[in-house]
Amino acid sequence: MTQTPKPGHRRKPVVRDPWYVRARKHGALATGVASLGVAAVAALGTSTVSLAESPDAADATPVAHGDIVTEALSGSAPARASRSSAERPPLPSAVEAEAMVEGSLYAQKTVPVRADASDDSPVLATVAKGKTLQVTGETRGDWTQVIHNDLPRWVSTELVDEEEPKLGPSEGTISTAACARGSAVESGLQPDTVRVYRAVCARFPEVASYGGLAGRGEHATGHSLDIMVRGQLGWDIAAFLQANRTQLGVDYLIYEQRIWTVQRGGEGWRGMSDRGGATANHYDHVHVTTVGNAGTL
Repeated sequence: MTQTPKPGHRRKPVVRDPWYVRARKHGALATGVASLGVAAVAALGTSTVSLAESPDAADATPVAHGDIVTEALSGSAPARASRSSAERPPLPSAVEAEAMVEGSLYAQKTVPVRADASDDSPVLATVAKGKTLQVTGETRGDWTQVIHNDLPRWVSTELVDEEEPKLGPSEGTISTAACARGSAVESGLQPDTVRVYRAVCARFPEVASYGGLAGRGEHATGHSLDIMVRGQLGWDIAAFLQANRTQLGVDYLIYEQRIWTVQRGGEGWRGMSDRGGATANHYDHVHVTTVGNAGTL
């Protein structure tokens, strides 16, 4: 149905381009917008990277530029050179690291070795109590520089000292290396007895004499070892053997006329009858008898 125009109202005539003209216009517009978008994004990206990577961006003198999109489209945008971060100093070689060493200190506890002189710095390794650390002589606040695995690292100054710490019975490692005093005493001993000899020799180097194979009792079969000491040192050795009984294959201990056995360990040290002399009553040595070959080391 055709509507009759209202009186006094005149409709403006609409003049449309032919369809092929409209198609060309839309195509040109779309191409222009796409090109503009790509150029603008590229220009903005270049500007952002340049500012982010330049360490001196905050101190740089401002340079006046026109509209970045217009400059990108016209090809007049200035090139922005990015600068890489400063190169890190080269790591020292093993020879250079050794030349940095000025002495050594003992770890007084388990010592965390850090990459830098800060509690926030990552822990790269730990050094057990009693072990030595090579030091360079350089300090930084509460931190001491050490050489660890041929590289300069840092440890807390309060955890290292010139004096060797006394290890508790269960602290430190148990050595299985041949005793520096020689291996003659090992002749005829059972594997566990050899383990005891080597472990005690490494932990208590002040012990000067041992008794191994002999023609009496369990000494004759190589199951027993006499550690020739007196006083508190003997009790320290006995405590060490008790704490590491499983690894060393310990069966029982005798010292100062008292006996301790694994089987009745809960009863502690028990008294023994008087046998008539210091040696017979074990006042001048710790006697240890082993299972034979039950140690776990």
